[in-house]
Amino acid sequence: MNSKRRVNWRRLPIVHFTQRRSSIMKWFLSSLLLSVFTGLASAETDLVGHGPRAIYPITERFVALVDSSIDAVLIVDNKAGGAVVGHYILHDESVNDNPDKWVNPLSITSCEDCDHIFLTNPFMLFKIRLEKPLADMARSLDFSAFTQKSQISPIWYDGWNPKYQDGDIRMVSAAADGSSGYMTHKKGGVFSFNPLSPSKEDRSAKHVIKIGEAGIEEDDINGVHHTSSLKNIVLTSSKYVHIVKIRSSDGSNPLDYDKVTAYKLPLDYHCDYLYGGKDMNFMDTVIIDDYAFVLGHPTPERGQHNGVAIYRLTWDDDDEQWHNCVQIAGSGLEDAGWVDGSGKEAQFSATVHDIALLPTTDPESHIIAMPDTGNRAVRLIDVSYPVESGDKTDRVRVYSAPYNEHLYEVLYSSESSNAGMTPELAMVQDGKSYYHGGYENLYTMNFNAAQDECSRVGIGRVCTLPEIRARFARGQYPTPDGDDESWTTVWTAEDCSSCHLGDPGTCEHSDWGDNYKMIAVFRPVTGLEAQCVHNERPVDTYSMCCGVGGPAVLDGTYSTPQQKAKKAAGISFGVFIPFLIIAAAIYGLYMRKRAKPAWWPKMLRKDRREETGHAPHREVDLRGRDYI
Repeated sequence: MNSKRRVNWRRLPIVHFTQRRSSIMKWFLSSLLLSVFTGLASAETDLVGHGPRAIYPITERFVALVDSSIDAVLIVDNKAGGAVVGHYILHDESVNDNPDKWVNPLSITSCEDCDHIFLTNPFMLFKIRLEKPLADMARSLDFSAFTQKSQISPIWYDGWNPKYQDGDIRMVSAAADGSSGYMTHKKGGVFSFNPLSPSKEDRSAKHVIKIGEAGIEEDDINGVHHTSSLKNIVLTSSKYVHIVKIRSSDGSNPLDYDKVTAYKLPLDYHCDYLYGGKDMNFMDTVIIDDYAFVLGHPTPERGQHNGVAIYRLTWDDDDEQWHNCVQIAGSGLEDAGWVDGSGKEAQFSATVHDIALLPTTDPESHIIAMPDTGNRAVRLIDVSYPVESGDKTDRVRVYSAPYNEHLYEVLYSSESSNAGMTPELAMVQDGKSYYHGGYENLYTMNFNAAQDECSRVGIGRVCTLPEIRARFARGQYPTPDGDDESWTTVWTAEDCSSCHLGDPGTCEHSDWGDNYKMIAVFRPVTGLEAQCVHNERPVDTYSMCCGVGGPAVLDGTYSTPQQKAKKAAGISFGVFIPFLIIAAAIYGLYMRKRAKPAWWPKMLRKDRREETGHAPHREVDLRGRDYI
């Protein structure tokens, strides 16, 4: 007999953090099905906004995400300033210029030993065959096989009714150990599958939760996550969270026997007081210890795009219920934006509908990863303080891994400048650069002060993020003590402007962020991260400049009186640069037809010594001084 009941939360234990998520004929049928279900995806109108829609944390360092604005799966390095280290295009090359035929991905998951990635669009579940699991690629720091050897195909299990291929499919989640997988349908409920053996004949794949069972009555199920204990799944609808048991004390899964046991958490009831009783909409939930972190915001009025926020609810052992809904990051009422810093300062875009927990190695570190759809970036929300202390919600920190280096143009533009370019190559850019290290060269500057300083360096300028990634990868950046493991902060030339994309592509104009720039911050624990701050905000930074030129003396606009006095005594060598260049040119003409001394640059010789294979450019790190 089927048993369907509500159960107390105390009987559904949660632990530290939620886990993430041959033949020619066979190939032909797979391709045919793919073309059918990619064409249908464009008909979906309930979902708005294009960009990164869902994220699967592979490790603390690497995440996989699906980006509908370029119809691709990307592997992003959180510790390298959001560098893309692997990618896979979901559609056939023949429809590059026809987004209506793209897959239009909505969610993504895999597992530690899975040799497949699973993703959904509104009409179908897909599997991407991998040469080896993503976790193995992460351990070897090599995702080249993902780009070159993966293969996508649709899959619909025999135990699933085809009527649910109707445009209301939502999210997907696999247990970390591959023991179970679940897909949500907005109005249909939850479907199970085996992520370790994705065959359509799989008899364990079935419709395990139907709307109306165990108090799951609303017809707008969206988010699904496994808890790290693998004892429960967390379902999120627009007003409720349902925590469903999937492992009993004897190790069996109640859903395999049509037993649905769930705890229901009313989110609106707990959180709408924050906005004077305004109607609210929620998208996803992750659970860490005794805290539920929920993604949502007040329901936007027609035409509005108010950014999302993160809320925390606390489990009370005595009352055996959730309470105390607190807003810890984002506004919920302000327009969409891209601002990093404290949780109170942070702003996100409006159409985010997925969050996940990074699998951190430090048990006291808790970081939520958010694919920020409108900003085309991974946002990282560090909630370690409020989890470990029980309070200190003002100590939440938000930073970014901005991966979108004009990737739509890189992948689909016919311009010659993009010939041979890949997302991976677009992440870094070499060249000449200059910096000062040491505590004595750390100054308080806004963006204009940093740019003015760099302009003194011949024709120098503030570095772009790809230029900074290249230098940080080699350990060539200013630090207080000359140690590669020390922290540093520098301004970048990257804008934090973005837009709401109604269709795949790129922003033709910015809807927000015109007055914000990124600073690059290196921390030994988190690696290279980016933060979007107002360009007039004074920040303690080093001077790091790119381009052609020479050393510089820092601007003193925002320095202390002692710093100003110290810098007033200095003389900028930039004044002498033009004279040195002219003198070098005159001497070069003079030596053109004369025998060259041994120190003469080999690339300027016209004798056989030009053919020695000398590298045309080599940067030398002088630590604490400028390098060229």
